[in-house]
Amino acid sequence: MTRPVVYLPDDLRQQIVDHCLSAVPNEGCGLLALEGDRVVAVYPTANEDASPHSYTIPPQEHYDALIDAESNGWEISGVFHSHPKGDATMSTVDLARALDPDWFYVVVGLGGDAPEVRTATIG
Repeated sequence: MTRPVVYLPDDLRQQIVDHCLSAVPNEGCGLLALEGDRVVAVYPTANEDASPHSYTIPPQEHYDALIDAESNGWEISGVFHSHPKGDATMSTVDLARALDPDWFYVVVGLGGDAPEVRTATIG
């Protein structure tokens, strides 16, 4: 099965990276709204875990993003998070907690010389 390609505009990619950098030493995280195959909005959130190894999006922030996205005709179809000292690949913890095979997972690796952004799917 071929997975669809998702287009992440440069300005939204930068918004994700900036939020993740601001969360160091902990993981930064947030939600992504898509319209078709295009990310149209980024919803930076707090990390309820306040951890450098895991993240949990606060339920109220998830709800607020969902309401905003739906009011614009978009769908929350992805999540992003960072690895403050690691690379941009899904960790064992990430894979265990990634429950929706239809979502897109964006990982920002901050362990190298420059931030690295990769998209992963689990389905």
